[in-house]
Amino acid sequence: MSTLENDVKDILLPMFFQVRSLDEHAQHRLALWAAKMAVLMDAVSGNVVPHGVGQGLEIHRQPHHGVRVWIAAYHDPNPLALISRPIYMPGEGRQHELLGLCVTFSIVKVAFQVLIPFFEGDFAPLEDFYGSVLQIWPPASPLLDWPPPFRFDHTSLQALAARINDNRESVTMEVNLSAAERVRQAPPEDRKCRTN
Repeated sequence: MSTLENDVKDILLPMFFQVRSLDEHAQHRLALWAAKMAVLMDAVSGNVVPHGVGQGLEIHRQPHHGVRVWIAAYHDPNPLALISRPIYMPGEGRQHELLGLCVTFSIVKVAFQVLIPFFEGDFAPLEDFYGSVLQIWPPASPLLDWPPPFRFDHTSLQALAARINDNRESVTMEVNLSAAERVRQAPPEDRKCRTN
């Protein structure tokens, strides 16, 4: 997995500072890394994810086809945030039956959301916050523009985490998103002219 860390670093670091496009290869690497991080965070905090999920990531080098991974722009004085939410079976008296785990976390200027279901099935369409949450696994588009139009902060990240209902309580909250900075890096010759 050390190769994965190096690959992701080369993809992720430019995302902190500039506009770019994410092709399917970049989306795949980010999704694999995010899924791995979600499994590791779960192992440290509660260990509800079945052991085979982590093994599957290592063996197949991609998230399971049922896993979903999204990214969003993030901007907050606290560059690291983590919200882990178990998803339970809906209905009276069935709250102890786990359906999956949703892990939402940030790394500097990028937020990731990983849904690891424990059973096969479909789920209802999710809030995408005016196109600001981009699905990278399974890839929804061969090419994604980064950053999306709006970005989350520590407070609005709670709403992103809650968009997947945990079947314990209904969540309603007002969400304020700020416009994402879209700074395209100038070609070398343009930068040189500006510094003179």
